[in-house]
Amino acid sequence: MIYSVDFESLAGRINHLETAKYLRDLGWAEVPTKANHVNIFQLENQALSFQVNLPASRDLRDYGSAMFRTAETIALSANKSVEHVILELLNPLSDILRIRIQEPSAETGSLFVEDAIRLYENAKKLLMFAAMDVERPQPFHAGRPNANISEFIGMCRFGQTEIGSYIVSVVCPFAYFDNSPSRQLSYFSDAEVCADTLTRKTMNKLISSVHTVKKAVHQGNLESITENSISANFLDALSKINIYRTDSTLDLTVKYAPTININTLSDTSVSINHDYYRPIDSVVQKIKHTHENQEKAFIGLIKASDADPNVSLRKQGTIRLVYLNNEGKSSTSTATVNLAINDYNAALDAHSAGKYVKVVGILSGQKGNRSIEYSHFEVL
Repeated sequence: MIYSVDFESLAGRINHLETAKYLRDLGWAEVPTKANHVNIFQLENQALSFQVNLPASRDLRDYGSAMFRTAETIALSANKSVEHVILELLNPLSDILRIRIQEPSAETGSLFVEDAIRLYENAKKLLMFAAMDVERPQPFHAGRPNANISEFIGMCRFGQTEIGSYIVSVVCPFAYFDNSPSRQLSYFSDAEVCADTLTRKTMNKLISSVHTVKKAVHQGNLESITENSISANFLDALSKINIYRTDSTLDLTVKYAPTININTLSDTSVSINHDYYRPIDSVVQKIKHTHENQEKAFIGLIKASDADPNVSLRKQGTIRLVYLNNEGKSSTSTATVNLAINDYNAALDAHSAGKYVKVVGILSGQKGNRSIEYSHFEVL
């Protein structure tokens, strides 16, 4: 590591009750003892035996060092690094997405500022659009994510990098997002409930989507990408993480919460390099072109209107429409619509009465400067 870390201090923040549940779920047997300050667990692993003395109270003076020794033994038994085990125990019931960038400039464990910003922004988008592909599959996501997905992304956290390449861990906890407020799950939660959360579904969708993309490129069947509910948004984020560079490779790995072995993939790692960039980009551009030239219905309220002040010369008028998102909820998305005079007069009446209107047409432009080329207008 580049910087020294006080792992004993970190281990002192681990919950001993959740660790005991963690050990039981992984097959460690609890050994009866008369001591009330420690819980003893043993594991028979092939020809080897392991034992941990888990502290039973945070009040113990050596709680941090004792918990660190526990983490060391768990790591040895599972052939993991002690850092990884501490990360698991500090983030109970979380799936972890590991993103590794391989390129010459990352060999020192650092990236240029612009490259790092691009990595973190698109890593977030990769998770977000994988979640949107799970909850609302469609070729292109034009609206904002719903409240569940926004909360899910808000709960995820970035970990630190490692030397030799640039590696980022994204810790994604299991939680209920359907109720308000959302509730994070713990090792004491039902395993089947945890396995059915948006977190596990998103992790599976993310990895399986990249496998599907690679297979489609190899077979020369790019149409099958969208047939598998993989959006252009997801593909765009994937290509912009780093594979647009000629000498780069992106490795993605999901580390499942070790006690939740339901609804898991057999192949949890995938690598993709620059060779796939152009095929992926061609799919993205095709979907975007189709989306941008497709008529849709926009329902909302009129925010403002504008026309020639001389009524006798007025042949058309412009309205600013605040339209509903894909969930049918109000949003801050706005678009300008140039209306024929009869439709504009009807729009003025609707604006005055606070009525909803529907505009059917093609949306174009970027946020803050969107417009709709309309074919139909009506007051609802």
